[in-house]
Amino acid sequence: MSLDALREEILRKARAKAEAMIKSAEEEAKKILDEAMREYTRRYELVREAELRELRDELSKKLSEKNLEVNTNLLNLKNELIEALRKEILSKINEMSDEERRKSLKKLINECLNEIRTSRRVRVCVVERDVPLVKDVLRELSVEDRVMEIKTLPPESVGGVLIETEDGSLGLDNTYATRLERLMTFIYRKLNEEVFGG
Repeated sequence: MSLDALREEILRKARAKAEAMIKSAEEEAKKILDEAMREYTRRYELVREAELRELRDELSKKLSEKNLEVNTNLLNLKNELIEALRKEILSKINEMSDEERRKSLKKLINECLNEIRTSRRVRVCVVERDVPLVKDVLRELSVEDRVMEIKTLPPESVGGVLIETEDGSLGLDNTYATRLERLMTFIYRKLNEEVFGG
């Protein structure tokens, strides 16, 4: 074999070896690049998930704070409405004329006596302002003989009547304060259901 042919053969083998090395290097570089891209994507997803989780937590916290604020405001509004209504009703009760109070006492005493249904004597309790009115009502209802005494209720009863048997075993509280509390409980529940949806 001639020197030129030998050189050509060496060059051909060298080129082939170089091409194989280049091809192997390209494949290795592609593997490294693919692995780097997978690692980058994995890290990117981890960072993205962490940021999304942090954002969700922050939004959830803000939403909870807003819900608490709204619920507190609603509760305050409900309480303000109830208190304003209570004051309005108390004002109207205090402004009642003697004739209106007399009619009211008559109705309340009748309710109590019909509810108690006893032949025993009873004690009638009213606020001091209503003592003369209740005496008239008892005469009008012809039940004076059933009443053993008329006692005075504290002013916070606002008015109305409390009737109990002589031995205290039966009694019915028909004072305005008690009736107002029952009414306020009912109104509060209705306000929750119909206005505030709760």
